[in-house]
Amino acid sequence: MKTIHLLRHGQTAWNIERRFLGRTDIALDDVGRSQIEQLAAVFPPVSRVWSSPLRRALDTARAVTRAQGLADPTVDADLVEMDMGELEGMDGPTVFARYGDLLLQFRNDTANVVLPGGETMAHAGERMWRAFARILSDVGPDETIAIVSHQMALSGLLCLATGKGLSAYRDYTQRNTAWTTVQIDGDVLVVVSRDQAPHLDRAPG
Repeated sequence: MKTIHLLRHGQTAWNIERRFLGRTDIALDDVGRSQIEQLAAVFPPVSRVWSSPLRRALDTARAVTRAQGLADPTVDADLVEMDMGELEGMDGPTVFARYGDLLLQFRNDTANVVLPGGETMAHAGERMWRAFARILSDVGPDETIAIVSHQMALSGLLCLATGKGLSAYRDYTQRNTAWTTVQIDGDVLVVVSRDQAPHLDRAPG
């Protein structure tokens, strides 16, 4: 049985500011850097790690590989976040003011609405699925690995992997440095747990 931990990157300033964040290669903020160090101490043992090329994901992946004494993460360009196009960098109120009708269309037809200058959720999900299939073809039958990517990209992948429509992407929301675990036995994929983050859930003090 193959076990895959699908891990979201650490926090950035744009996450806190609720800005649309796709392909901009923004770094982790101070909280994000602290999160990945805490993550590395509790993340389950894996044999290998794959990552999006964006540094917020790659730095998260490297924290895991360093802590576990593994080789550097394998970078796969298809694990990059959904392209937000003209919405990139805008905060929520600005997007609602300028693109309110578009957001309504996106809610009603999540898979196929093209973000201006960007891509559809279907394209992002299919790109992630290609990467997932390539990675799985290189994973042994009893191997446990990690894939480090982004919120919308991981949500799209999980919707496709579980047979849900892409409009269900909110079902797979993950906090920064949280992971979803799936297991694959032959052609059967099972979501074992979602949004795991014991380092975030600990009571302070």
